[in-house]
Amino acid sequence: LTDEDCDNIHAFQLKLVRNIPHRVFNHMRQSFQHKMTIDSEWVILRRLATLSGIQPINYDCCVNSCICHIPIAYTDNYSHHIQCPFCNESCYDTGGHVWQHFSYLPLIPHIQGFFQSPDMIHLLSYQKNYVEEPGIIQDIFDSEWYHTLCQTDVKVDGVKQKHKFFSRKHDIAFSLSVDGFLLFNCC
Repeated sequence: LTDEDCDNIHAFQLKLVRNIPHRVFNHMRQSFQHKMTIDSEWVILRRLATLSGIQPINYDCCVNSCICHIPIAYTDNYSHHIQCPFCNESCYDTGGHVWQHFSYLPLIPHIQGFFQSPDMIHLLSYQKNYVEEPGIIQDIFDSEWYHTLCQTDVKVDGVKQKHKFFSRKHDIAFSLSVDGFLLFNCC
């Protein structure tokens, strides 16, 4: 990575971690342009996509962002729709442009990328190497639910598999929290 790449990544990380609005991020870029060049969010995201090899998949959304609630875009069966089949709002503004876009980052390439780094592989093996202290809850792996899953057979499309949850060396415990987020600048 170049020094400029590192500066951009650090600036973008600051924006994400501290929830800096787009307007303030641009003001910061302008304020420090005499010392360093910080690219726009769009340029940084494109550079990160190039560096990571992970390309976003963009979906068109109606004015109500229905694509964000139902995983169907105006493609295939819905590409001919002028009105959203879910909320009946127009799919396009008066200029004929889609209202919004939703950028989806596929999960599988992210996970594959984790296994390219020995340090990350070590971190991912945390679950398998975790040592429980009886009577003490320090981690999700101490929970009753986790222990129940470890005794539960995996079923895929209703078909019982030959293994239980988290029983194999490379199994990963994955969780997702989506508490209090906005997909677009609505407020």
